[in-house]
Amino acid sequence: MLAALLVVVGVLVFLPSSYVSAGGSVVNSGFEQGEEQEPEEWVLIGNATRVDTEHIYAGNWSAQVTGHGDMLIQWIANITATKIYEAWGWIYVTGNVTGNVTGVIALDFWKVEEDGASQLSPTTMLSASDTGGAYVQKAGMMQAPTSTTHVRIRLYGTGWSDGAVVRFDDIGFWVPASGSYCFIATAAYGTPMAEEIGILRQFRDEYLLTNPMGNALVDLYYRVSPPMAEFITAHPSLKPIVRTGLVPAVAMSTIVVNTTPVEKAAIAGLLVLISVIVAVWATRRRGRGPEYI
Repeated sequence: MLAALLVVVGVLVFLPSSYVSAGGSVVNSGFEQGEEQEPEEWVLIGNATRVDTEHIYAGNWSAQVTGHGDMLIQWIANITATKIYEAWGWIYVTGNVTGNVTGVIALDFWKVEEDGASQLSPTTMLSASDTGGAYVQKAGMMQAPTSTTHVRIRLYGTGWSDGAVVRFDDIGFWVPASGSYCFIATAAYGTPMAEEIGILRQFRDEYLLTNPMGNALVDLYYRVSPPMAEFITAHPSLKPIVRTGLVPAVAMSTIVVNTTPVEKAAIAGLLVLISVIVAVWATRRRGRGPEYI
């Protein structure tokens, strides 16, 4: 019971501010879709490829580039002009290599017509270098200029040195519901890139958006949360209180995403045991009558 309560509260109230809502799209999340070494919907240039490695984020597949000229490109159509979008992705750079090897997620808005295409915005680059052989998440906000029809996303590396490898996982691009990205968690922390929000995003992507019930709960959250976020933003004194309220959800999400299946089973068993103990204690307390209360 206690475990179920924590999950429901975490899902409905304390979710991060980056769900793929109407008008947005996840771009081949996890690179799990595709044939052989070619990820679905991406164009591969040079020696860019899809690799099957150990479990990293969601599934085993990731995109990989190993030298200058390697690139993955995807075009997303039906982009809404003047809307604010959030882009994010996970970048991996091998450790122990010389030089300043950097993984880059480059995004720009375009107007595409039958007689040609023109770039409408400067290129926004989400990048990471010297990640020590671990994945790090990068995210940023972009506003689509007037007349935008498409966004172009490119994945590549710079500053190459011998033996370097750059990988990408879970590339996303979306527009928040109602055109606003200032939802509860972002309003509380003051930035969509707080470490706590990254943990909540990971919990959402791996454990909520992978099943119908989780999707329904996230949809409900994004229908009811914007007014609360606006109220928090308008009353800054509430932010510390909301951040304190987020602690259980962040702690739960951290445990879930950073533990092995065996550790998860042990934690779940412990929560069930605690719930049973609390239930037995409450039942006995009620049975003793008012004089013991």
